[in-house]
Amino acid sequence: MKKKSAAKYEEQHRPPPPEPYPWLVYSTDKHNRRQIFCSISNPNETYIRKIPELQNRKLWANCHGWCLYCHRDSCPILWNPVTMEEIKLPSMPQADIGDCILTSPPSEPGCKVVLFVVRMPYILYCELGDEEWTELCYYDELKRTIDLARILEESMPTMPNLLISPVCCDGNLYAVWSPLGDCEHGRRLVKILDIQRDGLKIEPLNVFLRSPRPTTKQVHLMESCGDLFIVEIQYKDESFTGVLAIGIYRLNFSNKEWVQVETAKDRAFFLPLNTLERQAFSIHVINPDVANRVYFTLYGDGTYKKLYSYNIEDGTISISSPFLNLPRLQRSCLVWIMPLLRLTNTLKEDEHKNNTEEQESGKVYGRENDLKGVESTNDLAALHLDMVKLIAERLISVDYLHFRATCKVFNSAAPPIQWRIAMEKVENPSLLSPWLVFFENESVCAFIDPKHGDKYIINLPQVLKGGIICGSKDGWLLVAVAEKSHFFLGENLTFFFNPFTQAILPLAENMDRALDFSCIGFSSSPPSSECVVVNLSKRESDAKFVVEYSSSLGQDLDVDLDHWHENEFNDADFSFNNNSPIFYRGAFYCLGQKGNLGILKLNDDGENTWEVLAKPKSPCMGGCDQNYLVECDGELFSVFVGNMRKWVQVFKLNESKMTWIRVENLGNHMLYLSCSSSFSVMAKTPGMENKIYFPIFCGQSMVFYSLKTKKFHSFEGKDVDFYSSREKLRCGWIEPRWC
Repeated sequence: MKKKSAAKYEEQHRPPPPEPYPWLVYSTDKHNRRQIFCSISNPNETYIRKIPELQNRKLWANCHGWCLYCHRDSCPILWNPVTMEEIKLPSMPQADIGDCILTSPPSEPGCKVVLFVVRMPYILYCELGDEEWTELCYYDELKRTIDLARILEESMPTMPNLLISPVCCDGNLYAVWSPLGDCEHGRRLVKILDIQRDGLKIEPLNVFLRSPRPTTKQVHLMESCGDLFIVEIQYKDESFTGVLAIGIYRLNFSNKEWVQVETAKDRAFFLPLNTLERQAFSIHVINPDVANRVYFTLYGDGTYKKLYSYNIEDGTISISSPFLNLPRLQRSCLVWIMPLLRLTNTLKEDEHKNNTEEQESGKVYGRENDLKGVESTNDLAALHLDMVKLIAERLISVDYLHFRATCKVFNSAAPPIQWRIAMEKVENPSLLSPWLVFFENESVCAFIDPKHGDKYIINLPQVLKGGIICGSKDGWLLVAVAEKSHFFLGENLTFFFNPFTQAILPLAENMDRALDFSCIGFSSSPPSSECVVVNLSKRESDAKFVVEYSSSLGQDLDVDLDHWHENEFNDADFSFNNNSPIFYRGAFYCLGQKGNLGILKLNDDGENTWEVLAKPKSPCMGGCDQNYLVECDGELFSVFVGNMRKWVQVFKLNESKMTWIRVENLGNHMLYLSCSSSFSVMAKTPGMENKIYFPIFCGQSMVFYSLKTKKFHSFEGKDVDFYSSREKLRCGWIEPRWC
């Protein structure tokens, strides 16, 4: 009996057996007296522990399988969650510590613990066995490095310089040089060499990092299997309760350029979960259900009980693990703990190397129709060639493309066609229903038919490669493209692009906020001289926002256009909600986070006006996760989506009384909603009417909301809830137009 009690006591005072993935660890109180270990591979597995070494301590960093824990009144420690080994470090001096790094495992010679002081050009470091921390000021060395590399322009003001976001990679210590105040012209990668008691050496690298602008964006630098990565996450607003976009980039050391990661089949990325644990990290993963993803949590009422994952390859976000049985916990007590599990399978390492080389070469991972290895079956071969041609002539373009891809016989009988030629042969084609559109990678534009789930791709023109969809209207896309030479400085070019006719109209240079997914829209079809583009975005101050607008379109890609105009308005009562404005009766209407309406009027004399209406009042008092504004049959409609999509409510504006009226039935209309484009169309196919379509998937099927059943469904006939669905990021809806 005593042996069982002793074994139980020992079990309660050590972590669970290690997994190949990090533990998600919650604390039950601010003193960390009890810890709850959660498995990301099985959310039903939770372990409650009382580990003495962790009580009254907070996690600062995970490095090389060791955890650095600190305490305000006692010495920090290095703690190994597998062996339970504990290494005491010297008492902390009075300093505000930001980033922390362990340069190597403690078993290796020269291991150092390095602490970076917040907003001051100092580091503290110690080697194992030291009795005190050594303080080093790196200001002069960093200034010498900056002067040597000629990083700063003469016109830039002199300001203090800091090193942040340290990371170890392939035996080297890297950090980000950042001017105080987060100047967008700074933020470059440097290598830290020779940390000694008399100073350190800094080697400049001609590698930019994108500035974390606006304040709703976070940029994380990390190491993975000998490579350096950055993960950019753009939140919907400063509450950090939702995500607009995630981008992953790997540093190509040979040419010192960041390459967008289209797939990471053998890796997983984990973002910090609180303000103290600032270090993101990545691990090698074999399980395909865990790999190729970015893991993170969100703020909000209970949302930190859910672990979200972003699928890098298909660009969707979903609930990875809902820990629904947890009590309400403090956000600051949520951390990752990653035990060190060394990989011995050299074959897997070789596979990782091959995957990396394929990514470096720009290989596109996706569905392809490879006809070389496909032979016709007896049934197909039995069809006479004239019969095959007759069938092909009667197919609409979508089915025609599938028909050609079936086998060699069908491919030879049905010659390639252009979109326009195919459409001229067909009356009322299903292609006229809106499609979901997104850039599958830097060079491919993809479309998905929401009803059938069919996916089609076209190659992007060279000038649009690496672009992002910011808006859509009348078959045209508004695309922002970062200049390759200034990608991480945020300098953008903007274009209108019709993917069906391949027409491109240049719009403007340096629309700084376009890539940050502001409130962007345009008034009419771009070829029209009446087309006006607006971009509304908040300044760092809550009381001001900026309107950028343009009404001049270029017809020649070689013409240098500089025609963006800017107005600044004071308004603390209106917050944009990452939905597209609607051009309605000569003005742009915006639906705010609080459900209030704002109207922007652009006048010919340049005296533009902005007004937030006192009426209508918001029809929803709370619990709303997202809202949209859309024009339907000549009237303004608003759509409100509840937290975790528990409900959807549709309203129509009664302009005579300026009130929202609840809509229970859309009749023969359909609504297509996304952050970049929202509109209504008449249903052309039976069964599509009276529904709202979102960029959401369940399995391979797209998801819609039925006003008849008041539920989410898939086209596979399933009821869909928040936990079984995935939301597509960086996408929009488009109506196919050939003129």
